[in-house]
Amino acid sequence: MEEKLSEKPIPFSEVLKEIGVTSKSAAYVLIEANPSEIPNILEKLSRIENVRSADVVTGIYDIIVYIEAEDQHEIGRIVIRDIHSIHGVKKATTCMVVKI
Repeated sequence: MEEKLSEKPIPFSEVLKEIGVTSKSAAYVLIEANPSEIPNILEKLSRIENVRSADVVTGIYDIIVYIEAEDQHEIGRIVIRDIHSIHGVKKATTCMVVKI
């Protein structure tokens, strides 16, 4: 006779915590910029530690940035302190990545 497990499976996030791996927060930042400043903005974005990628795109936004940080509060600080302060950034809209 096969033995049935009565325990619930352990969520993967709990397994990661046990071995010291934490789940980071992530966000896409949609930037509207002065076109002549785009090269300068990209150079400044490359210096921000938490920026994983920054791509120039067509459409209503000029640059899409992908950020990872410890939590959503740190992402907010990066956007406000580091991205909004770059000369040529007209508007930055933050889209938090959610897990569903």
